[in-house]
Amino acid sequence: MPELTRRNVLLSTAAVGAAGLAGCVSDSEDDESANAGASNGDENGSENGNESTAGNETETDDGTDGADSGEENGSTGSGSDSSDVTLETVGAACAEGDNDSVTIDWSGGVIVVNGTTPAPNPCHEAVLEEGTIEDGSFTLVVDVADANEGGVCQDCVGAVEYEARVEPENPDEITEATVRHVQGGSHGVAVESASDEGGEGGEGGEPTSGEPSIETQDAGCLSGERERNVVVNWTESGISIEGAMQTPNPCHKAVLGGVTVEDGHLTVDVSAESTLSEDEVCTQCVGEVLYTVDVPLSNADSLARVTVTHPDDEQITVDADDIEPAD
Repeated sequence: MPELTRRNVLLSTAAVGAAGLAGCVSDSEDDESANAGASNGDENGSENGNESTAGNETETDDGTDGADSGEENGSTGSGSDSSDVTLETVGAACAEGDNDSVTIDWSGGVIVVNGTTPAPNPCHEAVLEEGTIEDGSFTLVVDVADANEGGVCQDCVGAVEYEARVEPENPDEITEATVRHVQGGSHGVAVESASDEGGEGGEGGEPTSGEPSIETQDAGCLSGERERNVVVNWTESGISIEGAMQTPNPCHKAVLGGVTVEDGHLTVDVSAESTLSEDEVCTQCVGEVLYTVDVPLSNADSLARVTVTHPDDEQITVDADDIEPAD
């Protein structure tokens, strides 16, 4: 006798119910027998198919098997074995400043990805939705999951910090990476090996040798029709930028809003911040602030262009061919 499964019971019950509603016709037993045979055939085919594709099963009675499988494997895409990619949550808090960022470091054959991803609130943890290594690059897709089991949490946008470790079979062949935050944006960066003194990498540079810095050189009233300008130079450590931007008055300083590198394009966001206290009054004239920015880059020679943004949506782009070495 074939094993009685839950699906047999459901299909047989449905068949009997349909026969009763039809008015107990004379051939209902034959129909019921035929239906039972068809359900057994469907069940056998379904069970055989499921046994051969159990690894792809994404839903069960409690609807959790698919998610558990993805989290345990750490990868749902094609590429290398998922054991090559691991992820661990290292912290979570209310977001202050940039809560969507990625940095990459490579030493000893292990690529370490440190990232911060947005979350609905700080009571979340980072989970690896996908991790693939192929064709000289790797891709990580990182999402967040509720770590509070529906409990009460702070009412603020969260920032979840994580560390992912990628161990490729041939680490020397990895030059590029894409890290996508499901709750945020996509980050394309070049991977730099600490053992490569020449700083060879993919398309673009990653500021891995130090933190970008900005310094206000001077501030005063804008004289005449002087054109706001930016000068970009190569340095031994990366890129230097000398710039001048217009401000509402001269009582301002330059601040660094952000530095990103993607597909060979370096973007530096420079904004202005008032230096006045609440009781101070500034000279009434249009101001001009002079500043310098230093951006350490491990592979600056692979940049294609540099864009500097100022307040009021001003953008200045300099092609790599127009960048000269610093004096």
